[in-house]
This record gives sequence, structure tokens and C-alpha cells, in this order.
Amino acid sequence: LALRAHDKGLELACHVKPDVPDGVLGDPGRLRQILVNLISNAIKFTEKGEIVTRVSLESKNGGWVNLRFSVADTGIGIPEDRQEAIFHAFEQADISTTREYGGTGLGLAISSQLVDLMSGKLRLESEEGKGTTFFFNLKLKLSDIEKVEPSELSDLTNMRVLVVDDNSTNRFIQEELLTQWDMSPVVVDSAQAGMAALQ
Repeated sequence: LALRAHDKGLELACHVKPDVPDGVLGDPGRLRQILVNLISNAIKFTEKGEIVTRVSLESKNGGWVNLRFSVADTGIGIPEDRQEAIFHAFEQADISTTREYGGTGLGLAISSQLVDLMSGKLRLESEEGKGTTFFFNLKLKLSDIEKVEPSELSDLTNMRVLVVDDNSTNRFIQEELLTQWDMSPVVVDSAQAGMAALQ
């Protein structure tokens, strides 16, 4: 999907929160199909900006976790009166959308059914002209490997690293990740700011 996003000049980012377990038991093929459908739709209906896939820990109870998965875009958005209908097969937000962007509307219907099969519910928040976020929660059993510990992380402790990225979402994700690895990131938004930080 990165190539399709790149061809349209879109940022494609993934943000897995640090407290999300590394190992859970579920259906990776089904989850992959849901996320690919949602991200593909986001790319299709977004002309500029970004698509961000997020995974966060909602709750943890005994050997189970409740994870939230979301795909947010900065695309055309969905009118409020059409938001429920788009989860039905062969439905788009309106006829002009089908003409302009193509597609049958099956992807969302399939994704919604797959989430239902995993005892979740696919929902959305949207504002016309500002974008859409599709999200769902899944209750998953923790595996024996709850957290993978990298073997040589101690070599990175307090290591200074400069991150230069013009996208604020990417800067946030990189800073969080590097801080989690006990590194000391300096994060800037341009090459000029990067050179100044180096000096």
C-alpha cells in the first residue's frame, strides 16, 4: 500500500502505542484483510495529507486485552446521513463518489462482517472535507510472549539521535519509539532546523 500512497503524495504512517503487547492470539489473516481494506479505501478517498493506522491498548484483564485499531485519513469525509449505509454491500456515500473514485462499496461491507465475526463492531467518525476515522475494538488473548525484549537495547541507552521529518505525525511516532528505546531524540521539521540542531 505504501507505493499507492506515495504515488498520490500521501504520508502513510503506523502508530503502535508502547503499551500494546507484542504477542496476542487471534486471526492475523482476517485482521490483515480488514486493515488492508480500510487503508486502501483511505488512500482512494484522500487527495492530500496522510493516512495513519493506530493500535492502542484500551484495557487489560487477566490473560486478555482489549485493543483498538483505527485508520484515519484526511480525505473527503462522509456525510452524516450516509455514514450507516456505507457498511452495506454496493453502497457508496453518493452516486458521484462512485463515478469519481470507482469501486463497488464491498470493501467496507466485508470489513464490517469480518469485525463482527471477531466479536467487534466497525464504527466511524467523519467530517465532510476533513477526513474519516474507522475504528474497532477486539478482545484478544495474550500469548506466552507478551513482550519481546531486544537483546542489545543497552547499547542504545542515552544515544543521541536527530530525526528530520516534515510530517508532524511521523515526528511524534519516531520520538515516542526512540524514547521507548531509552535514546535521546531531537526532532525537527526541516533540513534547515536539522543543520541548526547539529551545529
